[in-house]
Amino acid sequence: MEHQVIQTLTTCIENNIPVALVTVIANTGSSPGKPGAIMTVQPNGETCGTIGGGNLEHQVIAKALGCLENGESTEMHYSLSPGGDLGMRCGGELRLFIRVFGNLPQLVIVGAGHIGLELYQLALQQHFEVVVIDDRPDLLNSERFSRGDKIVTDDIPQAISALTITPNTFITIATRSHELDKLALAAATKTDAPYIGMIGSRQKVRHTFNYLLEQGIAKEKIAKLYAPMGLDIASILPREIALSIMSEILLVKNKGSLQHMRQVKDAAAILAELE
Repeated sequence: MEHQVIQTLTTCIENNIPVALVTVIANTGSSPGKPGAIMTVQPNGETCGTIGGGNLEHQVIAKALGCLENGESTEMHYSLSPGGDLGMRCGGELRLFIRVFGNLPQLVIVGAGHIGLELYQLALQQHFEVVVIDDRPDLLNSERFSRGDKIVTDDIPQAISALTITPNTFITIATRSHELDKLALAAATKTDAPYIGMIGSRQKVRHTFNYLLEQGIAKEKIAKLYAPMGLDIASILPREIALSIMSEILLVKNKGSLQHMRQVKDAAAILAELE
């Protein structure tokens, strides 16, 4: 059975299918799940393996499905006494861990110009699935963009609307014109992508935000946009601008903080201890 569980997990990961691996960490008393017991759960509810069956397994599967939907792993603790979490009579306690293996992060690059090309190269290095959208076939070709999905279209907003958006999709907009950026951003704001960014000056952002408000897009939704996108690294070079954008995307994706690591690790305190 364990072999089948590992095989199922491997198949899902290799085919970019989200899957949760449930592992019993520890138990006490007569709990049904034994340490090391494993089970996979897929978004459609399909399972492989067992952690003890019964109401416990039913509840854990439901929790695993929630973890898959949110894209977050978690540790669980259950009391298996009559007055415990599940109303079970076998006694004891159980700890388990739900490890989520989600889809690869997806970067949607709207605009195949200088910054789009630099973003594309960075995204491949970071193992993103990449989709590039543009209306210029001379730029969006297999010589410049040899990997990922390429969408050459006369209607960029419609191409954005037709995308399959997941909680791990990140959208960047840097097309050939301010007008097209504006229309692309309006289409992107109708999705639930956790990161939607647009390049531009303060004046361009102001004009675009006003347009979004006129289109009936809620101010709360607009406030969540990353416009202008990227971190402030004080550069005008396309490759460095792209790096600032990718850094911001990774910051959002990994729930990081806008701090130097020397601040996070409190290097000043370490130095003070050494004096």
